Amino acid sequence: MKTKEIFLHNNSSKSSILNLIRPLAIGLTAICGLLVSSNIQASIEQQRLLFQDASYALNTNQISKYKRLLKRLEGYPVKAYLEYDALRRRIYLASENEVSQFLDKHQDYPFSYRLRAKWLSVLAKRKDWSSYLMYFDNRDDTRYQCLAIQARLSLGVDESINEEIRKIWLRGNSQPRECDPAFNYFLDTYPDVEQVIWLRIDKAFEARRPNLARYLGQKLNSEDQLIVDTWYQAHRRPEKTLKSLAQSSDNPQNRIIIVHAIDRLARKDSLSAKLIWADIGPRFEFSQDQRNQLRQRIALSAAFQYLSMARELLLELPADLKNDQTYLWLARIHLRDQDWQGLIDTIEQMPVHLQQQNEWHYWLARSYESLGYDVQSSTKFYFLANKSSYYGFLAADKLKIPYRIEQENVVTIDEFDETQFLTENPFLLRARELYFVGRPVDARREWAQALRQLDTQEIKQAAVLASSWEWHDSAIKTIAITSHRSDYSLRFPTPYRKQVFNHADAKEIDPSVIYGVMRRESLFDPLAKSKVGALGLMQLMPSTARRVARSLGMKRPRQSDILEIDNNINFGTHYLKSVLNRFDNNVSLAAAAYNAGPLNVRNWLPREDLMPADLWVETVPFKETRDYVQSVLAYATVFDKSLGRDTLISSRMHDIKSEY
Repeated sequence: MKTKEIFLHNNSSKSSILNLIRPLAIGLTAICGLLVSSNIQASIEQQRLLFQDASYALNTNQISKYKRLLKRLEGYPVKAYLEYDALRRRIYLASENEVSQFLDKHQDYPFSYRLRAKWLSVLAKRKDWSSYLMYFDNRDDTRYQCLAIQARLSLGVDESINEEIRKIWLRGNSQPRECDPAFNYFLDTYPDVEQVIWLRIDKAFEARRPNLARYLGQKLNSEDQLIVDTWYQAHRRPEKTLKSLAQSSDNPQNRIIIVHAIDRLARKDSLSAKLIWADIGPRFEFSQDQRNQLRQRIALSAAFQYLSMARELLLELPADLKNDQTYLWLARIHLRDQDWQGLIDTIEQMPVHLQQQNEWHYWLARSYESLGYDVQSSTKFYFLANKSSYYGFLAADKLKIPYRIEQENVVTIDEFDETQFLTENPFLLRARELYFVGRPVDARREWAQALRQLDTQEIKQAAVLASSWEWHDSAIKTIAITSHRSDYSLRFPTPYRKQVFNHADAKEIDPSVIYGVMRRESLFDPLAKSKVGALGLMQLMPSTARRVARSLGMKRPRQSDILEIDNNINFGTHYLKSVLNRFDNNVSLAAAAYNAGPLNVRNWLPREDLMPADLWVETVPFKETRDYVQSVLAYATVFDKSLGRDTLISSRMHDIKSEY
């Protein structure tokens, strides 16, 4: 009994000790895990700094330092980008063996495509045509295609080569100078050279490249050159040239030039084109296709120019000449005139793919509503009100019901292992590191290559990862690939809150509207640059940023200053406030002015009476601006939800006056 008691006592003591030790062990394990995780993170941070230092050393020609730093980056996922940078810098001195080995080793890296292009240029400059053809990858780039043709010609491989050259020749735009040897061979050997010259002249005028057409005309005889010159003048000064063409002889070439000139004139002055066509049309034997082309062009241009005759011209078009654009413009004319029955008739005649678009569901409902058909209108509005979109929000306001903006997480960051996920997807891993070391273009290329290999669930996980890194533009674009539209935290994040709210308060602007503009402009990419030169989160043109800076008493900003986050939001909100003030705080008009300029908006105002804002937005002649205004209004409504605000989209859409 005593022995048993001792045994029980000992076991009880052990149990008590274990109960004390277990939480300590778990705690120590957690601490160790945190330390390991912290060490890994510190190591990654250190590697990123080393990468940036090595890149700087390479760019400043500190080659010895670059090489020392490169050795310390062994195992870093994007080390190869530094090696690529180094090889690209000295590509003209590189040996074929060195380049070949590098390309083979890194063939799955996006930079290999660009490095191969550099190498092809080197081989062409060396006139090493055999090697050029060996490395040429049939890329869809005219410059390298023409060099490949030149290589084949130099090596005597000319079988069916003229047909390949012909495809490039018959383009209406100027081609790279690398194509000149191929074109010279083509023009020297092609059996019907005059025909292909005329074909390209026709395509050049069609592509609005009159100088190219005139240059090509120099390859023709003197009589034909005069024809090309007449065509050139008709392109440049159509109304003046048409006066003399009206007295010219009736032949196929003159008919082509007349049609071209009237088409050109109609784009600027549809009424003058219509009058001249009425005079010239009966005098010449124009084909039915030519007559149809001008009839359609004059009608569409009249609509775009808001001419009163547009409605009749569009209605008179036969069914086979009514394309999507004619139906859309006719519908917008009915909208502007508030001809609700005419709009119903037009929508019902539209092709099915147009009828099914949300905007025409909405306007059919609005038409029924205006004519007093409450049942039909309510049915259409209820169909739309379930959608979290511009037309869905407008429809919900009509029915006085709440918006459908309900957050649904596609996946959370805790539902998968980031390290394992990135280990299994080296493109994503490289994209992450390139993003954090400040190479966003390379990061996007790696990201795009990764997405092509992921399934839908993995794409969602990738979007969540990008968002967790605050790479918002990539997260938004990535989730857009999927059918999931209800993860608003991914699609509509609210970064830079401190700056946005500071400037919103200082300038008395609705922060949801600022976020709406910012998302539409840049998808929250602070380094965004547009093709026309707009910069940063709020996509400011440098001239606008300089003007705003001057009005704020700031020094003339450089590009880097405009891209700086607080400056960009400051300049952007200042400009946004100026257009809000100009248009009586009407967000619809201010958004249009932010996109297309105040002068255009002033020209689009109704002539006399007040116009409902939804009607005005729908009849803005620039599709880009129409889409822009609708997006900003819808986005602001979604941001209201995430910012805990309760604002109706219609409250930002006051009736449009004729003057401001």
